[in-house]
Amino acid sequence: MEQTKLSEVKDETLIIHLPEELDHHTAGEIRKETDGYFTGKKIRDVIFDYQHTNFMDSSGIGLIMGRYREVRYLKGDVYIVGVHEKISRILEISGLYRVAKLQDDVAKALRDIEQKYGDRFGQRL
Repeated sequence: MEQTKLSEVKDETLIIHLPEELDHHTAGEIRKETDGYFTGKKIRDVIFDYQHTNFMDSSGIGLIMGRYREVRYLKGDVYIVGVHEKISRILEISGLYRVAKLQDDVAKALRDIEQKYGDRFGQRL
């Protein structure tokens, strides 16, 4: 399955659908595509969807850390979902599981975000 749209926004959550290979080139594209969302301060949480990702180099780690710094300022969280075993090992070794929340899929991460904000979900400042 080919991914063409790299990101989407639901309420104040940015969902980034990572490509099959997350390297320097694709991390730069994702950074460029998503930077504008943070400029307007409309994003509080970020979900990285690894469902289709089979390869990641250190650029992927940098991408996640950069987005973590953005949402942490707004008291938000980074979620990592759909991770395959090979990528999971890289994320574990890099320490990203200490700063990001792991969920099975995007739907579960969105439910966690909804519970976190309770009645204010979709109406946050």
